[in-house]
Amino acid sequence: MVKTMNFGNVMVLAMALAAVSMMLHTTEAAEYVVGDDLGWTVPPGGAASYASWAAKYSFVVDDILYFNFTEGEHTVALVTKEKYEICNTTDPLSKLDGPIALRFLDSDTYYFTCTFAGHCTGGQKVAVYIAPSANTPSPSPGVAPHPPAAASLPFTFVSKKLGFRKV
Repeated sequence: MVKTMNFGNVMVLAMALAAVSMMLHTTEAAEYVVGDDLGWTVPPGGAASYASWAAKYSFVVDDILYFNFTEGEHTVALVTKEKYEICNTTDPLSKLDGPIALRFLDSDTYYFTCTFAGHCTGGQKVAVYIAPSANTPSPSPGVAPHPPAAASLPFTFVSKKLGFRKV
């Protein structure tokens, strides 16, 4: 005796399997405030404050970092590793003058600092490693990493209040 399923049951089963598959392959982006309650400022503990903050987390592609500060008191500048290490804030790869949320699109280590005089040397700098997510394609073999060009930034700007992404 052969039993047959009706078309409605087959469709419900197919939709349920598709939903489970999407849940297994979709990861939610985590959101972090740089410095947690301290925000983005000259930290009282020096550069170790942001290094300790970054070490607490495992960032992955698509995560969002919020740089929270009062406009006009700080900036957020993406710089090269070399400039980060010596606090050279001239000619950054990218500079933002107000609080910003960044969604990371590529796996790499990113170096941020404030461009106001004395802020970087006072400890207002952070290096964050963004690991590939489970959904991140592997890089092509033999391709050496390079610093991002200003025209092709490795992140997008996210507006939490308005709920849209700037590109």
